[in-house]
Amino acid sequence: MRGTVRLVAAVGLMILVSGCAVTEPGSAVPTPRPTATAASAVGALFDGPDHFCSGSVVDSPTGDLVLTAAHCVASGDGSPAATGMSFVPGYHDGVSPYGAWTVQSAAVDPHFLADADPDYDVAFLRVSGPVEDVTGGFAVAFDPGAGDEVAAVGYPMEDDAPTTRAGVTEQFSVTQLELPAPGLENGTSGGPWLRGDGTVVGLTGGYEQGGYDFDTSYSTYLDEDFAGLRDEALDAPDIRAEAG
Repeated sequence: MRGTVRLVAAVGLMILVSGCAVTEPGSAVPTPRPTATAASAVGALFDGPDHFCSGSVVDSPTGDLVLTAAHCVASGDGSPAATGMSFVPGYHDGVSPYGAWTVQSAAVDPHFLADADPDYDVAFLRVSGPVEDVTGGFAVAFDPGAGDEVAAVGYPMEDDAPTTRAGVTEQFSVTQLELPAPGLENGTSGGPWLRGDGTVVGLTGGYEQGGYDFDTSYSTYLDEDFAGLRDEALDAPDIRAEAG
């Protein structure tokens, strides 16, 4: 198991940023978003002072979408997904260089919500502002196949910096990828598997919540159905707009 379910409801820090990839008043040219890197767009999920899972900013029109494992936000016992924890991109050594962003909504497949089905261990989170405008966001490859050389990035619970493990993805089953790459420990769940072009082709989770074997990790296979889950996340009510 590479992560721990934390069900929380506290409201975290909301931060406002400038430099959005939209046309500013008086300007005809939108500000471009930065290029996502593992150092900027991968982060840790915090419950209070402790981080327990990982995630990554993914490209979206709203700029506020984070990909993680469903078991990081849902228990799989029929309860809804939790919100209120904080996502801290680029976290290291007690420093939050891109701020802390409150998770305001979570899209999780009903199959996982009902009984923690590992074939659906994927969640898309909306956070409290356009984090992508400061970190960049990764593209997601839906139905990526296997055989990609990837860097798997995540935050072990006992460390204050991310760890990266390289390997080549293999097809474990129709619905799961595996990665023979020793060293992804508890807390790395939800962290992305990145191709060299910066595209997410998997994330630590799925079978045995990422795996109990220290030498091998797993990912739910990101088939085209998960593009629909992403769209569901984007269609969620904008809590910030409602609050205004």
